[in-house]
Amino acid sequence: MISQVLGDAAEVYRRLWQRSVAIAGSIFVVVSLADALARRHPTTGTELVSLVLRLVGGLLVQGALVEIVRDLHEGRPPASLADYYRRTRGELGTLLGATVLAAVGITLGFVFLLLPGLILLARWSLIVPAVMLERRSVGEAFGRSNRLVGGRTGRVLVIAVVAGLLSALAALVVTVAFTFLPPFWASWIGGTIAGAVAVPYQAHVLTVLYYRLSEPERPILPDRARPGSWRSTWDEEPPA
Repeated sequence: MISQVLGDAAEVYRRLWQRSVAIAGSIFVVVSLADALARRHPTTGTELVSLVLRLVGGLLVQGALVEIVRDLHEGRPPASLADYYRRTRGELGTLLGATVLAAVGITLGFVFLLLPGLILLARWSLIVPAVMLERRSVGEAFGRSNRLVGGRTGRVLVIAVVAGLLSALAALVVTVAFTFLPPFWASWIGGTIAGAVAVPYQAHVLTVLYYRLSEPERPILPDRARPGSWRSTWDEEPPA
């Protein structure tokens, strides 16, 4: 399962890279600007704004990336970037509540003993897809993710860790590439491009994992050979 999920996610990323980068970049350009300003003028206010934008912006990106994979998976033509964010905004409160609770639980698990934190990281890894694709409430999303992962905790943990490491490595490489710029511009430009390039792969991995566990008999990508299918429409430039 591990190689299949990571391989399918790589193919999804390849098919969607233009739209995925556009979706993530349109948010991270604002988030990274706030980070850069907070580093240049480190006050409680600027750091709080940066933190809030990073959290809310990251959830908007994750939700929109789940939706773009849903359209590809179901053979629907691609929507506009604004439409993907419109779909995500309606679930933002649920995503925020679930993500904060999960972060607190996983952190406590790591603080008191490493193993519980790792188990929770795997068991709750599909909360965002559960909210976006099934419109689950906060409590339901936890339960749904736990049921999907149950019996496969070790393999799901490996997938989540590998995806996180690959995304972090890609972000680091991009960030280092811009260190020749002045600190403010390096933080803003490097952070924007790093987020736009690295975050989509990790989000695609979790969405592919969700589909593989919830619909094991259905291929992640629809029939490429069918005339008029997703191949032509998804190869076009992303709409504004």
